[in-house]
Amino acid sequence: MSGPPRQNEQLRKFLNLFRKNRLVFIVAISTCLLYGSCASKDSIRKRRYERPSASSSQQSAVRHKYHVIKKGETLYGIAKKYGVSVKEIQRINRIKDARDIDVGRKIYIPRRSKSVSSRPKRVVKPKYTSPKASVRFVWPVKRVDISSRYGARTNGRHDGIDLRARKGTPIYAAARGKVIFSGTGPTGYGKMIIIKHDKRTITIYAHNQRNLVKKNRFVKRGQKIGEVGRSGRATGYHVHFEIRINRKPVNPEKYLPRR
Repeated sequence: MSGPPRQNEQLRKFLNLFRKNRLVFIVAISTCLLYGSCASKDSIRKRRYERPSASSSQQSAVRHKYHVIKKGETLYGIAKKYGVSVKEIQRINRIKDARDIDVGRKIYIPRRSKSVSSRPKRVVKPKYTSPKASVRFVWPVKRVDISSRYGARTNGRHDGIDLRARKGTPIYAAARGKVIFSGTGPTGYGKMIIIKHDKRTITIYAHNQRNLVKKNRFVKRGQKIGEVGRSGRATGYHVHFEIRINRKPVNPEKYLPRR
């Protein structure tokens, strides 16, 4: 055995001690290895199964389960608080009327997979646009004097425009078409003419003094069809003029030529 005498001497002593106490050494080493391996397995288990502490962003997305309704609370307010829809809460809890909820009742709050903003989405209402007409119109009287426009009135809705004119002033067809009505109209309209221009579009001429065309007759644009009067419920001499597309009244001024 080579090496410094002192080191060789120490090594001989250790080997002699090991030979004499071999059993003690084996038990000690085995115990150390056993405890060491167990400790490592525990730490692995801890690392594998121990839940990490929730961060602030994770805490905000905590999934709620139950809510006890308090006095003054509404289903809409509760839904907004938890970021879920009212319909979902109603469906899960079998609530028919969202306004009919009992104080102290425990309701189930559906889980949410993503964080929902409490700010309601802004709903942009589509702008109303008048339906397009495939018909080209002219004014039903030569001299245009609008006494009442289309739209809301204090006593109801006005479905057309009133064109003031002298008694007996000629009324002209606003476009070519077929006369589908000529006679006394509904209450208040007096003597009236209706002309169908295509599958979707008709025009109405009311409060006439005389109708000069009969039903089922075809007329041209600008053809004389009647005379201005105040038959029916009318306070002065004028022709009530309407344009209807798909049976719905529209503002005639949007379809007539500019004056």
